[in-house]
Amino acid sequence: MQVNYLDHLPDDFKASAVRLYFNALKEKLEPILGSDERPYEALANNIAPDSCMTAIRGGRLVGIVGIQTGKRGFVDPNLKSMVRIYGGFGGLLRMAGLAVLHHTVGSDELYVDGVAVASDMRGNGIGSRLFEMLEQAVPEKGIKKISLEVIDTNPRAKALYERLGFEAVKTHTLWPLNLLIKFPFKSATLMIKTLS
Repeated sequence: MQVNYLDHLPDDFKASAVRLYFNALKEKLEPILGSDERPYEALANNIAPDSCMTAIRGGRLVGIVGIQTGKRGFVDPNLKSMVRIYGGFGGLLRMAGLAVLHHTVGSDELYVDGVAVASDMRGNGIGSRLFEMLEQAVPEKGIKKISLEVIDTNPRAKALYERLGFEAVKTHTLWPLNLLIKFPFKSATLMIKTLS
């Protein structure tokens, strides 16, 4: 299986990246952005193609890791765009919901804000290889640690991150926000990998 790995998202794959990313992070994003076509528009208008690692096989995007630094993230919505898509109150409400998921990134830290691998390609090492690429790319940028959060309903992802050398450092519950936003999970665990 020939998979090409890139340190960016080519323009031709923007639409498929939005769908792959949203579907992989549905438990987090759907309660905030909704389940119609608007979430896809919101993501498409607010992604940074140079803040990710991608995997492409046979002309198809099969994996993506979204990256957030102190400057910006792969998905970086702004209020103007959200208001245009959801209306004034709806845009404000969704920005507040996304703020719940936001992680403040330190100057020596890189935060993985999302991992998505096509369902028919899981178990082929694509996610692991994307993380390897990520680790190889960051030392010259002064990054000393990579962090991410994993929700309690995704034990398979947590097991992968542990195999990759991430350690759980803090679990926080979302109560009572999970009742207001209707997240289908109750907690998220911050995991960190310190780079040598």
